[in-house]
Amino acid sequence: MSENPEPARTRLGLGPRADRIVLVGALGLLSAVSPLATDMYLPSMPEMARWFDTPASMVQLSLTAYMVGMALGQFLLGPLSDVLGRRRLMIGGNLVFLLASLGIVLAPGIGLVLALRLLQGIAGAAGVVIARAVVSDIARGHRAAQLYSVLSLITSLAPVVAPLAGGVIATVADWRTAFVVLTGFGAVMLACSVFVIPETLPRGARSTGGVGRILRNAGRVVGDRPFTLYALSFAFAFGALFSYISASSFVIRNVLGFSALGYSVVFALNACGSITTGVVNTKLVGSRAPESLLLTGVAGLAVFSVLNLALVLLGVVGIPTLVLIFLAQSCMGFVLGNAVALAQRRAQARGLSGTGAAVVGTAQFVMAGLVTPLTGLGGEFTAVPMLVCMAGCAAVSLLLALAARK
Repeated sequence: MSENPEPARTRLGLGPRADRIVLVGALGLLSAVSPLATDMYLPSMPEMARWFDTPASMVQLSLTAYMVGMALGQFLLGPLSDVLGRRRLMIGGNLVFLLASLGIVLAPGIGLVLALRLLQGIAGAAGVVIARAVVSDIARGHRAAQLYSVLSLITSLAPVVAPLAGGVIATVADWRTAFVVLTGFGAVMLACSVFVIPETLPRGARSTGGVGRILRNAGRVVGDRPFTLYALSFAFAFGALFSYISASSFVIRNVLGFSALGYSVVFALNACGSITTGVVNTKLVGSRAPESLLLTGVAGLAVFSVLNLALVLLGVVGIPTLVLIFLAQSCMGFVLGNAVALAQRRAQARGLSGTGAAVVGTAQFVMAGLVTPLTGLGGEFTAVPMLVCMAGCAAVSLLLALAARK
């Protein structure tokens, strides 16, 4: 494969520079579906528990259902995109996401909400996994690492916008309004996949075969030791991030005493930390090895998370807790784009970019689904389970990144 393949053009027929900006922006929007679909309704989760007259842990399962759906969807849709092409699957997934979001608005019980969240996750996976595969189709080397960092940067904006909007919604309207907004976002994603993003995998470059070939392709990329180590390092770092996301509403509101809107501001400020380091990372990745930048990120994530856990166990809960969460979240800007780029580089060399993106995404969201119920084991009025999960996941991510470098 050449280091710089022919750039893909959007379906809009714009000038070369505008075309690239619009294409990357559209891919970024599709990649942002996961934080939007999880963060938008976080401030409303306590109200959902009261609305459905169900324990908080049951409402948290709606996060788990979405994460499981994302994992299943990526495992299926990524390899399928290597066989069928990127664009048709992306359009179909975005349409189902829109319909599932609308269904949640109308759901009469928490059971149906959980089922639709699972479907919403499977459908939303199309945007996430295929956007990564598209980048692998159109870029190589440091250019690919830069594009993955830009996608991560755009995705990082969602945890700023979503909880702030969610905080306003939780203050002035009921929880269903958050899913009305997600329905609108589904319409935007569908428009991007129909009118902007082209097919980037020509028929001659597609893999052939049925389910057996899909499983064999997955086995080929997983059998590559560096790929697997980088994919798992990314997954455990995401597990640390999602430990915070899944429990933050209860910890910041119930333990630290913030209002719904105050929680949204804190959540958005933490996201700004990862945005800032993400910008720095996009500047550095052209001149520094992504391996070194990744190691810096996971080391910082581990140090701040373990220190926060130690302080809380000693009874120090309050502003230091928030500061260390902010510092840990800031390290993610050096982790997400670089880990994905390093894993995808290995899959790309085998001509299995879609499968590689699927395996990375599956590991990512399986981990998120696993940590979500664990963070709620201690109830709604303790930060310890959240910080145990953050510290444990961050430490494992660091060990995996070190092993990958060796």
